[in-house]
Amino acid sequence: MSTLTIAFFGDVVGDPGRRAFTHAARALRAERRADLIVVNGENAKHGSGLSADNFRALRDAGADAVTLGDHCFREKQAIPLLDDPREPVSRPANLAASAPGKRTARVPPATPGAPALHIVTVLGRLQMPMPADDPFAAIDREIAAIADPHAVALVEIHAELTSEKQAVAWHCARKWGGVVVGVVGTHTHVQTADPRILEGRVAAITDAGMCGPHRSILGRRVDDVLRWMTTQAPTVLDIADGDERASGVIIRVDPGQPGARSARAIGIEPFSIASAT
Repeated sequence: MSTLTIAFFGDVVGDPGRRAFTHAARALRAERRADLIVVNGENAKHGSGLSADNFRALRDAGADAVTLGDHCFREKQAIPLLDDPREPVSRPANLAASAPGKRTARVPPATPGAPALHIVTVLGRLQMPMPADDPFAAIDREIAAIADPHAVALVEIHAELTSEKQAVAWHCARKWGGVVVGVVGTHTHVQTADPRILEGRVAAITDAGMCGPHRSILGRRVDDVLRWMTTQAPTVLDIADGDERASGVIIRVDPGQPGARSARAIGIEPFSIASAT
């Protein structure tokens, strides 16, 4: 069976992030570098939350699935999307059991004979503002619940600390190799230089980066952030503009034998694609 390529894009930040994602996603499709595209859209609405229009824009631009993080309920329009089983958008799996929304997103096979892709997002618990349950237990629950023996899974760990992200990656490599083919970190908006393949089967990176204005501080105007940090005075942190880029990783997967749960990552390639000017 041919290789499956999955492109995962980091957090989309406001209008500049949506523009950067649109340009990059279409470029990857045109260059045949991605069979499936997944993007974190939790900051797509003015830097915090996801509206229904934002979701449609990301889907129209080429996203096969959209994930969310600690801002998953910031925009009320996202809740009906999360509750709709037909929409490939999910909230973190380790929120309260009574929280609204799907705990996983499923993308159908890209081509006949290819595996379906299940995406599971978990929040970190260390230095994160939103309380969450055990991410390791949530991953175990969601991966064990995948009934399709030919499916593969991608885990997103939306967290602050690199140690917690790497721990999740090692947990998946040691316990869920053959099903989980990648563990991608998000939330910090800074792409890390540590892509690797753990145990010869699970691609991992601590953070995929962001889609948005890189002439900024994590997507916000430099002057606003400096004013806030140097004076401690209340400051509106507006979305920046300039040098729009989309960052993420492309994971190449050998799906293995159908039904054998023998899938493995065979490559991970970070990218940072500048928008056309």
